[in-house]
Amino acid sequence: MLRPVVCFLLFILIGCSKKEDLKTPTAVSKQINPFYEKAFVFMDKNQDSAFFYLNKGKELFLKRNDSFGLGKSFVNMAIIQEKEGDNFGSIETSLMASRFFKEKDTSHHGFLFSNYNNLGVASANLKNYQDAKRFYDKAFDFTKDPIDKMMLANNIAITFHNEKRYDKAIDIYTKLLDSVGDKSEFYPKLLLNYSRSKWFEDQNYNPTKNYLLAEKLSENLDDDWTKDAAFAYLAAYYLTKNNDSARIYSNKMLDLAKKINYPSDQLEALQNLIKISDGKQSQKYFEDYSRIQDSLLNEQNRAKNQFALIRFESEKAKAENLTLQKTKSVNEYKILRQKITIWSTFVITTIGAFSIFFWIRRKRQHLILEANNKLQNQRLDFSKKVHDVVANGIYEVMSTIENQHDIPKEKILDKLELMYEKSRNLSYDGTLQKDFDERITALISSFDHGQTKIIIIGNDGYFWESIPNHVKEELFQVIRELLVNMRKHSQASQVILRFVKENDDYEIKYTDNGIGLAEHVVEKNGFINMRSRLAELDAKFEIGERISGLRISIKFKKNVQ
Repeated sequence: MLRPVVCFLLFILIGCSKKEDLKTPTAVSKQINPFYEKAFVFMDKNQDSAFFYLNKGKELFLKRNDSFGLGKSFVNMAIIQEKEGDNFGSIETSLMASRFFKEKDTSHHGFLFSNYNNLGVASANLKNYQDAKRFYDKAFDFTKDPIDKMMLANNIAITFHNEKRYDKAIDIYTKLLDSVGDKSEFYPKLLLNYSRSKWFEDQNYNPTKNYLLAEKLSENLDDDWTKDAAFAYLAAYYLTKNNDSARIYSNKMLDLAKKINYPSDQLEALQNLIKISDGKQSQKYFEDYSRIQDSLLNEQNRAKNQFALIRFESEKAKAENLTLQKTKSVNEYKILRQKITIWSTFVITTIGAFSIFFWIRRKRQHLILEANNKLQNQRLDFSKKVHDVVANGIYEVMSTIENQHDIPKEKILDKLELMYEKSRNLSYDGTLQKDFDERITALISSFDHGQTKIIIIGNDGYFWESIPNHVKEELFQVIRELLVNMRKHSQASQVILRFVKENDDYEIKYTDNGIGLAEHVVEKNGFINMRSRLAELDAKFEIGERISGLRISIKFKKNVQ
């Protein structure tokens, strides 16, 4: 149902109005960032422009090595993404922001509060209620403001309501109503939510008296959002009891939702009117509903694509800048090489005979080294296959047994039999018959347990359908290697695996919040194997973040060989 989310967002606007711009005097950097400042000019006017300048501000903070500035940019970008319906993207950006804040630094607390609250909002929108409550509870640690605490308590109560734990929600609302008193501007909102949960708990309870009182109080306070919620609750109550009353309040809700430009409530009102109308009138409501729904979906998709495009253009500009720097370095190297060549030629003319001797000697050493390297590569290739088939296969079975206590014995035997068949013929390059996205899901699920939560985004048949079978098999081994390394070394509590397809470009993004990877650490067999496999596929393996967690990107083309 839409109404709990609407009421939820109302309280976000109340409780976070001072948080969303996140520009308190103590938090402003000594060195002004003009892009970050300009973003707030557009914050309530044009979300795309605000996101664009926040992203540019983030790049400037990065150049200045200002980690606090990076965190501020990310948390504001995440809030914009959630407002525009990009909940998965918002969670990913908020998790990125959390890396740059220090919980012991009180000047960071306002941003930490907003960030955890946003994670709760986005998780609740995705119906991940357990995660939402966990994030709300965490947000309590970073605020002493009574309004912030009231907002968080209300959000938790709405989450309990959505979980159908109405008694829990009622207890929270009762305490909040007692604490604010009937003269408070928040009283009508809390009264609406309390009465709604009370009605859901006891269908014999009549909430209309409280609904009408809340509507009257919100009228006096000139609060259209609360009045809209009251009309919605009244329409929902009368929908199965009195069609005339349901029609009256649905029409009031529709008119007010148009006034405050809230498409979700327009859809809910039209849905009510469709149910209680007949003939041409019902058809008209249905046509209006379809038009608004299409417009809303198109706007949400446009926003998601725009956010992705802004980030893509930013990364592209950085890549072009690096290319220019590389070109400059190459030209300087060529000039230096030309000077060396001139002097070398002079020296070679005086000791030509010795040069021929040393050339022959070097050639012979090169042939010997080439033969040794070829033998070494053959050994490494065989070692890699043994590592992928036997070591990772056993670790996958161990992880499955450890994390899935009710797994049937037959499933374990099937996995062991598959390992036996593949280890008996390591050169076999066939693929399993089941759908590949299901193979990937099963692999990732075997590493998902209480201490480590794994979020999978975009792993579907559409992503894998055009990729050759031998490439899928190599990518399967790489993903398994990533998860094995994560389980052994990262100490991560949350992992995100995102599969992105843009035309003929593919990318697999891995992000965790573990201990990261030291800058100068020597890569061991796992990373060496992954790089070797991806190099054979002409794929790119990039480590974007090492210190606060680990961020890895694997990019390849549709026509990969």
